[in-house]
Amino acid sequence: MDFAKLMNAQINKSKESAPPESSEKKYLKRSEVEAQRQAAYLAEQEAAETARREKLEKKRKAEEEEAEREAERREKRRRLAEESKRKRELEEEEEERQRRKRLGLPELPPKKKDEEDEGTPVPEEEDIEDEELVKKLRALDEPTRLFGESHKQRLRRYKRLIGAESLAAIMTDGPIPTTLRLVPEKDMKVGLKLPLDKEGKEFLFRQLASYFTMVLKEWDIALAQRSDEVKTSYQGKQAYTAMVQARENMRPLFKKLEKGDVEDGILEPVVEIVNAAQERRYVDANDGYLRLSIGKAAWPIGVTMESYFTYPPEPESPVNHDILFRPGVAPDGSDTFTPRTLIYDLKDAFGSMRKVNALYEPEGDGSLEGNEMWSSKPIIQRSQPIHPSSYQTHLEAGLEPPPLSTSTVRYWSDYSRVYYHPKSLIQLSEFEVNDKLMPFEKWEVGMELFEKLEREVDLVDRDLRPFVEECDGMQGLQIVTGIDDAWGGWVSGWLERLRDEYGKLSIWIWGLGEQGGDITVPREKRLQQISNSARSLHMLAEQSSVYIPVSNSPVKLPSYVSMDTNSPWHIGAVQAVALESMTMPSRLRSSDGRRGTLVDMEETLNSTGKRRIAKLGLSVADPGVLDGKSEASIAEAEKAGSMTSHRDESGNNNQLAEFDMDVFTKDYKIASTKGRKKDHIFGRAETSRGEWNVSEDGRGGDRRDRFNEEPAVQRFSAPLLFPLLDSFPSVFNVGSGQSKKLAVYSGLTTSTAVADQVRSLERIVRRMVSLDERETLCNGLQVIAEEYDEGWDSGSQSEEDD
Repeated sequence: MDFAKLMNAQINKSKESAPPESSEKKYLKRSEVEAQRQAAYLAEQEAAETARREKLEKKRKAEEEEAEREAERREKRRRLAEESKRKRELEEEEEERQRRKRLGLPELPPKKKDEEDEGTPVPEEEDIEDEELVKKLRALDEPTRLFGESHKQRLRRYKRLIGAESLAAIMTDGPIPTTLRLVPEKDMKVGLKLPLDKEGKEFLFRQLASYFTMVLKEWDIALAQRSDEVKTSYQGKQAYTAMVQARENMRPLFKKLEKGDVEDGILEPVVEIVNAAQERRYVDANDGYLRLSIGKAAWPIGVTMESYFTYPPEPESPVNHDILFRPGVAPDGSDTFTPRTLIYDLKDAFGSMRKVNALYEPEGDGSLEGNEMWSSKPIIQRSQPIHPSSYQTHLEAGLEPPPLSTSTVRYWSDYSRVYYHPKSLIQLSEFEVNDKLMPFEKWEVGMELFEKLEREVDLVDRDLRPFVEECDGMQGLQIVTGIDDAWGGWVSGWLERLRDEYGKLSIWIWGLGEQGGDITVPREKRLQQISNSARSLHMLAEQSSVYIPVSNSPVKLPSYVSMDTNSPWHIGAVQAVALESMTMPSRLRSSDGRRGTLVDMEETLNSTGKRRIAKLGLSVADPGVLDGKSEASIAEAEKAGSMTSHRDESGNNNQLAEFDMDVFTKDYKIASTKGRKKDHIFGRAETSRGEWNVSEDGRGGDRRDRFNEEPAVQRFSAPLLFPLLDSFPSVFNVGSGQSKKLAVYSGLTTSTAVADQVRSLERIVRRMVSLDERETLCNGLQVIAEEYDEGWDSGSQSEEDD
């Protein structure tokens, strides 16, 4: 055996069976590993994106197929519904034919095709081309086409809009199309005397229609010539709206002129207005319009403020009427001037006063019999109406009203001489006035009612904001409310909401009520009144800018006041004199140097920022006695008690006066360990109406110095006396008693007397309220009282420490 061959064969065999060398590297770089990882990640993401696209494509195809199937189902349902409706109509028609045949009635008329017009054809002389009709509708700012409206229906709608019975009779195509033949401008001049013959009146009607058409055209042209910037502004839109409203309000007059049935009582003032306008006597034209719209009766403008209104050629009144009154437009287009006020009252408390009065009531009798929206006759249920008083019926008739008395005055509306805007009167229907089952007497009841209504609707947005947005540079808000019943809780909720909305606005609260001062009231009710007054004092004195408690039973009354304390009419009269006189400076014109805003008086009264409670006092005198220079007349008046001297023995006019009437609150009788010290006055704001013997210059030291012994005093004088209207009761027996005006001297004072009253009230309430409320209420009253202590005196010398 060849050993060499055998060895070679074994070597070759081992080489063939050996595994081939791997092409992969045994060791890799970090960059190569990262590249492999990125490649694997990209491949994975690409696969996931491909799968997502395929899934979305499948979903889209499924949705499209489902939409197609749904459309087919809807179309099938529509066809089935139409077929069912057609079968039902055929069956009903067949039944009607059988019924008519059975009853011997004539056959049904054949149905018209859809494209056929309904009714009688339009006369050729009244027809208008469709393009021209579209232009006319567009000129009236009306839709040119309504859904499913035919040409005939569109023509009928145009006739109804322009108020024409027949289009063929229209002689002019002006702002208000009319059948009257207009006259040239040279023949438009009208005379003041009305013609008596028929032809003369017809020509007068043509003159009036021609003049009004010319004015409306010129007005429209003047507005159209304005720049786009002015047109799109708020004032520009208001001007255009006024023009459109005036044009619409003139249509009824044009109809009456066409028919010739204008009464002489209306035609005569219209002719007077047009004649004055043609002669450029626009003030006289405006006066004629006022006489035509509101008549000669004085009461549509009203109350005490009525006597302050002046008309040309009288000099301008020093009172700015726009502060408490707002201009408006009634539905008939006439101008109105109503108070800027918001009045809440209980059900039936408004008496015979209507929410929508004669200024705002729509035309017609308000009957529901002609209502075409309801096929059947409605069933009307009416509550027992409250008949107006004789005083109100005479005012409405323009007659001299009879004198009022405590027996004839049932509600405050019985002696009201004002027209209110419908949004000013809001009835709280949840409670009824003088209800024995659900009396509106507890403070928490008023708060709960406010919270309930506030949850249902935003009262500020619904009731107050429309009036606030009409004001420019609002001084503040004045709230007149009862505080010894549920109204105290109602106003406390309102005031808290107002502070959230108007944080820095000046808000004055005039708190009225018995406050436990009427001894004829049962003891339980008196204690309830005191508790309500304490809660109101705690809440209102903290949130308001100035809080003035006014008692229905004043502590101090002079002999010349004969007031029936059981009559809200008498009580309200005395309070109105004080309130209206004290705030008179805030209503004077800004050009008058005697004007003083609410904030000006606040700075005098509330020098520290926490003395918000002020005492109200006033004196009343006969202006003839004050104007009389006779010392004998003055001495006689002082002896009779109709005038208090406002001078000290040395003749110093800066001596602070003592008012004849103190209407602050009840003088609570509490046993005290020591005598009461003399009241220290921190600040006083005074207003004099008439020739009172007081200085017009303020006196005192720094208003913001808490420890300054000199009181801060600010005096205002108003040039107008307080007028006594026929609705005012005879409660002031001053002078001869024949004067129609009063001289009033009023003032608001912050003094240590407030601390005495608050502490006395706190001692009573401490024994009445529950334990949970006692600490918060009593501590709050004590904090209020401490602000009125003189210097560092905490009041512990005259009161027992708790």
